[in-house]
Amino acid sequence: MIIDALTTAANNPLYPAVIRQMLTTIIEHQPAELPAGHYQVQDKQMFFNVVEGETQPLAAQKPEFHRQYLDIHIVLAGKEVIGAGVLGLPLTLSEPFNDAHDLGFCADIPGETLINLQPGELAIIFPGELHRPMSTCDSPAALRKIVAKIDCGLLEESS
Repeated sequence: MIIDALTTAANNPLYPAVIRQMLTTIIEHQPAELPAGHYQVQDKQMFFNVVEGETQPLAAQKPEFHRQYLDIHIVLAGKEVIGAGVLGLPLTLSEPFNDAHDLGFCADIPGETLINLQPGELAIIFPGELHRPMSTCDSPAALRKIVAKIDCGLLEESS
């Protein structure tokens, strides 16, 4: 898991090229101006969604993880809390894994850490890392964000 700002992350030479490419593409699309919706970058291997919704109490959000894609959560407007756990935690499914959406849910995140994101900040969440997005520790509030997806096979190719 990595926490950063969109503008600095896009130019960080320590990040894999495919992550920098995704972030640069998002910046070039002027994300503050994009309407909610789905945006293709590279077939089904790289894409992002502009999401408008409302945060929910942390306890109301189910911990989730992915097997195929890494997530990049970028806050555009509002504030988001993401509950997170380190890689290697037990991934005990609370319901069957949804292969079509690359999405599994678990009951909890042992040793959960809270990531507080402001506009312009991001969290990169790798496959197998439990996280609880769209959360708040206060009252529910409007949130506008981007969730970018990169097929983890591209990470292996760019290393």
